[in-house]
Amino acid sequence: MRLTIFWRIIVAQSVLIALFVLVSLYAFAQLDRLTKMDTRILLVDSACEKEVRKLLKIFLGEVRNAEKYLALYDMDFYANFQQSRKDFEASLEKIDTFVDTDREKTLIEQIRSLHARYEGEMNSAVSPDPSSERTRTQISEAILERANEMIQFREQIVANKITASRDQAAAGATVITWLGLGGISLALLLAYLHARSVSHPLIKLAREMRRVGRGKPTRFLEFRAPPEISDLARTFYWMIQELAQLDRLKADFTAHVSHELRTPLTAIREGTALLLEEISGPINNEQRDVLEVVRSHSDQLFSAISTILDLSKMEAEMMEYEFTACDPCALIHRSVETARLIALKRRINLYTILADPLPIVYVDEKRIQQVLNNLLSNALKYTPEGGDVRVTASLKLNAIGQEYMLEVRVSDSGEGIPDSDLEKVFTKFYQSSQNPGSKPHGTGLGLAIVHHIIEAHGGRIWVESTLGKGSTFVFVLPGKYGGEEFACTEQTESTSRIERQEI
Repeated sequence: MRLTIFWRIIVAQSVLIALFVLVSLYAFAQLDRLTKMDTRILLVDSACEKEVRKLLKIFLGEVRNAEKYLALYDMDFYANFQQSRKDFEASLEKIDTFVDTDREKTLIEQIRSLHARYEGEMNSAVSPDPSSERTRTQISEAILERANEMIQFREQIVANKITASRDQAAAGATVITWLGLGGISLALLLAYLHARSVSHPLIKLAREMRRVGRGKPTRFLEFRAPPEISDLARTFYWMIQELAQLDRLKADFTAHVSHELRTPLTAIREGTALLLEEISGPINNEQRDVLEVVRSHSDQLFSAISTILDLSKMEAEMMEYEFTACDPCALIHRSVETARLIALKRRINLYTILADPLPIVYVDEKRIQQVLNNLLSNALKYTPEGGDVRVTASLKLNAIGQEYMLEVRVSDSGEGIPDSDLEKVFTKFYQSSQNPGSKPHGTGLGLAIVHHIIEAHGGRIWVESTLGKGSTFVFVLPGKYGGEEFACTEQTESTSRIERQEI
C-alpha cells in the first residue's frame, strides 16, 4: 500500500523529529555527565586538596608551638599547641568526609595514628631530650610525607578526571557531529525521495498533457506515484477518453451532415449548370448573373464539404492513397501555374528554385498536388501586394545521413506567425492571431489536411516563421524510387518568375 503525500510528509517529519530528539538527549546526557564531573572536581577534589594543604599548615604551626613550649615552658605556647591540635583533628575529620579511595583512607589513618604518637611524645617530654626530639622529628616528617602523598594523589585524581572529561567531551562532540551529519544526510535523502516521488510522475503527466495538447495520440503512462497523483492521472486519462469520445461523436456528426449535404448540393450544382447551358430554355442576363452567383457559392460549399469529409477520413485512417512514381518538378510547376493568375492579380512575385536533378518520389500524386496547392494558396493569401512567394525544392540527407529526402519549402513575405502559434498551425480550425481582421480566412482545415497527407507518406512537415518577415512551410518526402532520378527541365536559378504588372 502506497502512502499518501500527507502521510509521507508526516513520516518524514517524524523521523527527523525523532533523530533530533535522540541527538538532543545524547547531548544533554553528555553535558550532564561533564557537569557532574566538573562539579565533583570543584566541590570534592579541589576542596579535599585545599583541606590537606590547610592540614599541613596547621600541623606545622602545631609543631612550632610545641617546640617553643618545650623550650620556654610558656603556657601560651601550650595553649596554642592545644588549639592547633584541635584544628588538626577537625581538619582531618573534614578530609575524611571527602576521600573515597582506600589509599587515602589508609593515609588518613596513618596520619591520625602518627599525630596521636606525636601528641603523646609531646605530653611525655618534661625536659629537653635529644632522643625524644628525634622521635618527634621522625613523626612529624612522617606526617608531612603522608600529607604530601595525599596531595599528590588527589592532584593525580584531578588530572585524571580532567583528562577523562576532555576525552569524554571530544567523544561526545564526535558522536554528535556524526549524528548531525547522518541526520542531515537522512533528511536530504528523505527530501529527495519524497520530492522525486511527487515531481517525477507530475513531470511525466505534464509532458503527456502537452503532448495531447499538440494533438498527438494519448499514451497510457505506467509509474509509481502517491495515491493522489495516481488518482490525478486516472482522472486525466478518463477526461481524455471522454474528450476523445466527444471528438469522435463530433467528427461522426460532421461527416454524416456533410455527406447528407453533398447529395442536395450536387443536385443544385447540376441544376445550375443545366440552367446556365440553357437546356431548359433561354435565360436573360439578370438570370445568368444570379445563376453564376449560385454556382460560385455552390462550388465553395462543395469544396468545404469535401474538405471536411476528407479530414474525417484521414482522422479515422480510412483515406485510401494510390502511390505512383512521380516527377516532383512537374508537380511543383503544375501548382505554380495554378497560382499564377492569383499572383498576377495581386502583383505578387512568384519564384521557383529547383535543384537539378531531383529524385523520383513515390507518392499519391493527387494528394501531394493538394498539399502544394494548399501551401501556395496559403502563402498568397497572407502575402501583401508586391510581396514575394518562393517555392524551393532540393535533395537532402535525412537526420542520420543514410537516405536522401526531397525537401520542399514554400516561403512568403507576409507578417509571420507568433511563436506561441507555431505548434497550433496544423490543428483543425486554426486561424492566425496576427491581425485577424486584415486577411481573408478559410475553414482552417487546409493545413490539418496537409499534415495528415505528409505523415501518411512517411514524411514530415513543419513551419519556420519570423514576425514581420514571413513564414516558410517545409516538408520532406522519401526521395528514392527504383534508383532512378529525374533531371528538372528548368534551370536551377529562379524560373517561372512573374514580374509585377499593372492590372
